[in-house]
Amino acid sequence: MIIRKMMVMLAASVAFIVHGATWGHAAGGGHDHHDHEMHRHASGPAGLQPVVDLETAPAVITAGNPATITFTIRDDSNNPLKDLVITHDRLIHVVIISEDLSVFGHIHTEDIGPITAEMKERAEFPVRFTFPKAGRYTIAVDFAVRDKGYSELLDLEVSGSPAMGSVHRDLSREKVFDGYSVKLAVSPEQPVAGKETMLRYTILKDGTPVTDIEPYLSAAMHLAVINEGAGKYFVHAHGDRPGAMQHTGHEGHMASHMEHSSPPGAVYGPEIEARVVFPAKGMYKIFSEIRHQGKVRLLDFMVNVQ
Repeated sequence: MIIRKMMVMLAASVAFIVHGATWGHAAGGGHDHHDHEMHRHASGPAGLQPVVDLETAPAVITAGNPATITFTIRDDSNNPLKDLVITHDRLIHVVIISEDLSVFGHIHTEDIGPITAEMKERAEFPVRFTFPKAGRYTIAVDFAVRDKGYSELLDLEVSGSPAMGSVHRDLSREKVFDGYSVKLAVSPEQPVAGKETMLRYTILKDGTPVTDIEPYLSAAMHLAVINEGAGKYFVHAHGDRPGAMQHTGHEGHMASHMEHSSPPGAVYGPEIEARVVFPAKGMYKIFSEIRHQGKVRLLDFMVNVQ
């Protein structure tokens, strides 16, 4: 299976993109992944409109079986794009989320081995993932070219069984994840589409505040936010100490996204704060990753945005 799409530049006060349209820019309609290959033009910095090809092995992915997904990134003249730069410790970031919002993966080429000179020369970057359920998955691909960040969403169908179910809605603000008690405070209490929302996490383990959260990929927390239903919206954001992330508009966010790096020996907690702009009304799920005691811990909450 080969899928081709144009990439869009990360924009606004957080990095978000819309499946079928960039925020504030119209784009082409949806696509059917039974097509052998397709591409779409999208907005980006002047003089550069990267294209991503996605190829899977095997061509038909079956639930429960490992699959390799290879991304080839080219410029608009169809030449391999060789100017990719590392952001948050990795050359490309791939986020995978199931349509029923129950499956999450955040993976990288480096997870299966070092990036080779040949990969860079051909601009081909493989990742591996085992899809646990049959159905539709959203794949978000993030990378940077020089000082510009790009992101795109693609759909991928997985066959076999078990099939995905319906979305389970849970709006609780206090939850337990593998022994960690986590409270999420949202400000404003009722998030509004297009306006900045502050998310503050308070993390305890066995009743004791966790104060030694380690940086994960150069951030205190990584957040992946996606809406329920058709017409996907995706937000990729990062957390930091309370008060450390001030709203600085588009230019400030892009500088933070490209240059942010946790200082050596940094630790975080028990509170971590992130700022997000939800693009549209609807129900969203927020997947959040932290690292503690050498292991990446996954947290998740849902919010209803008006």
